[in-house]
Amino acid sequence: MSKQIYFSFIIAALSFITVKRIQKAGVEHFYLLETLFQKEDGWFNFEKPEFILNLPFELREISGVTKLEGNEIACVQDENGIIFVYNLDADSIIRQFQFGQNGDYEGITLVDSTFYVLRSDATLIEINSPWDSSHVIETKLNIPNLDNEGLCYDQRTNSLLLAPKSKTGKGPEFKDSRSIYSIDLATKKLNEKPLFVISVSEIEAFANEKGIPLPQKLSKLSADSISALKFLPSKLAVHPKTDEIYILSAIDHTMAVYTKTGELINFICLDSDLFNKPEGITFLENGDLIITNEGQLGLPTLLKFQWQKLEKKK
Repeated sequence: MSKQIYFSFIIAALSFITVKRIQKAGVEHFYLLETLFQKEDGWFNFEKPEFILNLPFELREISGVTKLEGNEIACVQDENGIIFVYNLDADSIIRQFQFGQNGDYEGITLVDSTFYVLRSDATLIEINSPWDSSHVIETKLNIPNLDNEGLCYDQRTNSLLLAPKSKTGKGPEFKDSRSIYSIDLATKKLNEKPLFVISVSEIEAFANEKGIPLPQKLSKLSADSISALKFLPSKLAVHPKTDEIYILSAIDHTMAVYTKTGELINFICLDSDLFNKPEGITFLENGDLIITNEGQLGLPTLLKFQWQKLEKKK
């Protein structure tokens, strides 16, 4: 058997396994309270995606995604300095732009005709039309975090939001804190004071109060199970209808929802069969949600969830 035939057989087998896992996948719990969505009452059914796409092998390391016009998205993967444009209807890559050398590229967002890409070493890359290496501006951000992944555009404040994956600082006092930063696009300057700080213990308390299950591990001191939540932000996006910030943590398959002032208003434990490594998130204009999973040992996937509007009480 040639290497090419063998490789094709492995990919086909992994695709079959992925489909079988998706068929049985679901969501453990999603806390819903009508008062949390006062402007555009609605919710997502994370148990039933509208559709699931197996992305091509070139995107096996997909790390960031952002919406474009129509039914197209743009994405990066964390190995090559390439922007891929993917058409959801055609289920294929329709264009790609080389903007840099190989590197650990994580977040991507589009503002007007300019792409912004976040490299893990806290370098923000501005890519202007026609989106090639001759129209690139790199800026090193003064963020004290070593591993930076999340990037999105906040249209209402005309700013970029950044979510470092690592804790806020060195020392035990920072063990449970994760910071969200902002960049004012009018001045192109980073606000070195965090927009808000995530507290892992606050998420745990919220989940316990609402009866939402948390990732578990065995205690070293007893036979009891305790929370294994790490909540290391992988990506974030702003909901266009509610103006709330959805933040993914790929390492423990969870997602938290915050207001712009840092109030925790929702939390969900995602099913690891459906969300094996959620590394990308973006919203369409109508409120629909797209989440992408890195391939790992299988194929990368894209899941679309409809924004379900709640019927208003008469």
